[in-house]
Amino acid sequence: MASSSLSLPASANVNVVLDGFEPLAARIADLKKETLDKETAVLEAIIKRVTPLIPLLSKAYEHYYRRRIILSHDRITVPIDGEAYFYSENKLILYENGQLVRTHRYGDCRESHGPGWELTDEFPLTASAAVVAIGLDAIAAGIIGVLKEASKTIILPKELEARLVALLKVLEE
Repeated sequence: MASSSLSLPASANVNVVLDGFEPLAARIADLKKETLDKETAVLEAIIKRVTPLIPLLSKAYEHYYRRRIILSHDRITVPIDGEAYFYSENKLILYENGQLVRTHRYGDCRESHGPGWELTDEFPLTASAAVVAIGLDAIAAGIIGVLKEASKTIILPKELEARLVALLKVLEE
C-alpha cells in the first residue's frame, strides 16, 4: 500500500503561506478599487471640460441627431461567402449632454447590394463603467485624437476676424 506523499507538516506550511496571501489579496482589491475611483474622477472631470466643446468637435452633424464625438471605435469583419461578410463594431460615444454611451452595431453586408440587415444597440455607461470596459488611457487617447483632428479645421478668432474684414471689403465694393 502506497503511503500518502502529503504529511501533516506540509499541509501546515500551505496554511501558513495562504495566511500570508489573504492580506495581500485584500490589499490588491483595495488598490484596484482606489485606482478605479481615482480614474473615474479624472474621467468625470475630463468629460465636464470636453462636453461644452462637442458642438465644435462634432462631425457630420444633422439637426435631428444629437451632436457627439467618438472616443473609441473598433470593427471586425468576417467573410461569409463570396462578397458577403458579417461585421460587428463597438463605439464609445460622448454626446453633447455629457452622456457616455457604448454602441454595438452589427449585421451582414454584400458588396453589390449593401447592408442585408443591421442592428444597433445602445448602452448608457457611467464613467466608472467606461473605465472598466475601455480603460482611461484609451478614452483619453480618443479625446486627444478628436481634439487634434479638430484643431486642423477650427477657425481661430484672429483668422475669423481677418476673414470678416475681407468679406466686408467685398460687400462694400
